[in-house]
Amino acid sequence: MTEFVNKQSATGDRSVAQGRSRRRIGAQLAVGLVAGSLVVGAAPQAGQAAPATVTAAAPAASAARQVQAAEAAALRVRTLEVAYSAAAKAKRKTVALTFDDGPSKYTPQVLDILKRNNVKATFCMLGNNVGPYQKTAKRIVREGHRLCNHSRNHPDFTDLSTSSARSQVVWTQKKIKSVTGRSPQVFRFPYGASNSRTRKVVRDQGLRILGWTVDTRDWSRPGTSVIVSRAVGNTRPGGVILMHDGGGNRSQTVAALDKTIKKLKAKGYTFVLA
Repeated sequence: MTEFVNKQSATGDRSVAQGRSRRRIGAQLAVGLVAGSLVVGAAPQAGQAAPATVTAAAPAASAARQVQAAEAAALRVRTLEVAYSAAAKAKRKTVALTFDDGPSKYTPQVLDILKRNNVKATFCMLGNNVGPYQKTAKRIVREGHRLCNHSRNHPDFTDLSTSSARSQVVWTQKKIKSVTGRSPQVFRFPYGASNSRTRKVVRDQGLRILGWTVDTRDWSRPGTSVIVSRAVGNTRPGGVILMHDGGGNRSQTVAALDKTIKKLKAKGYTFVLA
């Protein structure tokens, strides 16, 4: 009986020691995973057999290490899946506010609302408006918003010659830079009207072309509640909302902006630059 108990005790001691050893090996392999020392086979293509094992860069010394490596790899994959899912979800719930045809006397009110809500936006400015509203243009940059070239005087680019289109873009770039000290990296076509020729003109200046996914049609002054409804109701993840801070009476846009931001935030959206 005493011999049996002693054997049990010895067996238990060995099990505990083996367990500690396996945990130590697992920890070492986990560190190796983070450092990139574990090689995980790619997912098999259709019709191909799945890889039989997952191995460390250094040959596995034992079956126990093989098991630990597989477990560590599985944990790493699950961690990456969770991280990817979180990042993808965050990306899906973004929206960008953009304002066209300014700066104007309404732009400071727009900036005040954005500041109160800690939101950054993209301002697509007309070159001819930058001079009369230099202080506002500088404030846009100072408060961390994005500049966008919207042409000199809002023509339909499909009606312009190549040289005229280039002049509109280049003149406005220089004007905005001279006033704000910054050169826009983005261009939005007036009316969204372009063709392959004029798009080439813009891209040749190193500018990214900016469109939109939600048109509030606030320029038509449909009423504050309508502007809010269009902006919030039509926004989808990754959306770009088109509004106007210039080009006419924009009091309805100003009145709708705070509600629009709050409603979109309540729906889980994060505001980004377009």
